[in-house]
Amino acid sequence: MDVVGDYEKKFSYRSLVQIFEGSARALSMPEFGMELAKRQKSTLLGPLQHLAQTAPTAGEGLAAVVRYMRIYSPSIMFHIERRPGCQLLVFRNALPCIEEIPQIVEKSLLHGRLLMAEILGTPFQPVTVLLRHQPQAEAEVYREYFGCPVLFGQEHNALVISRKDMQRPSARHDPMLHSIVRFYLEAHSTADEKLSLEVERQIHALLPVQRCSLEQVALALRLHPRTLQRRLANDGIDFEEHVDAIRKHRAEQLLSQSNLTIGQISLQLGYTRATSFCRAHQRWFGMTPVEHRRQLKH
Repeated sequence: MDVVGDYEKKFSYRSLVQIFEGSARALSMPEFGMELAKRQKSTLLGPLQHLAQTAPTAGEGLAAVVRYMRIYSPSIMFHIERRPGCQLLVFRNALPCIEEIPQIVEKSLLHGRLLMAEILGTPFQPVTVLLRHQPQAEAEVYREYFGCPVLFGQEHNALVISRKDMQRPSARHDPMLHSIVRFYLEAHSTADEKLSLEVERQIHALLPVQRCSLEQVALALRLHPRTLQRRLANDGIDFEEHVDAIRKHRAEQLLSQSNLTIGQISLQLGYTRATSFCRAHQRWFGMTPVEHRRQLKH
């Protein structure tokens, strides 16, 4: 409470998420996150906003935002996946238990829709919206906010965007300004960000979809796999060991802070079988996940 009214103070992303969830409950307003996004409209400011708006196409503007979003918030992670005839703007964040924090998920995805409209200069509707959690409000409420069907219990939290929309020209395309802003952000990024942190964010994003490999991370970072491997080695980092350490830390988080089943935690950590997770957990902690959870809860 000591932060309220003091604009010089900051609080964590986790606290922000808890405020959203608590506000939705206190107001009996299950659509709180979406309504907040609608009223805020675009949350992009400064260079990142100019970079998105001046890109040649909507898809390139979106990709630019995804690439440099870490400068604005290390806790928020988007990535783009190509599918036949469409692309997915997939949302993740650095917090565990994403199924239990629907407000920030819905708010962030609606911001994605509003960003596309801002880049295009016209209203925009995704093909579909995918949500991992179960509906918090009636189906027609979601359709009103997103303007398209919304599916629940899905593998991703994502906007499904048609290839045609991704290829549409930006309303404010400006090659010179776009180049200048990209140069500025790249310089700012390399000054403030270490490669290991970028890799860690990508690992967190790719583990739940069972696609976490050196090749996939390198692709996301626009590096050749050998280049990535060499640069990590220069910092004393082995990729497989790094993934294993992240899995270990996240396993302890999920066991202590969530009510997910062992099978669900296995999937979150990128294992296709719970038995594989249990073997890894035994190696990490010398006990089973069930025993560890019981210990952490007491």
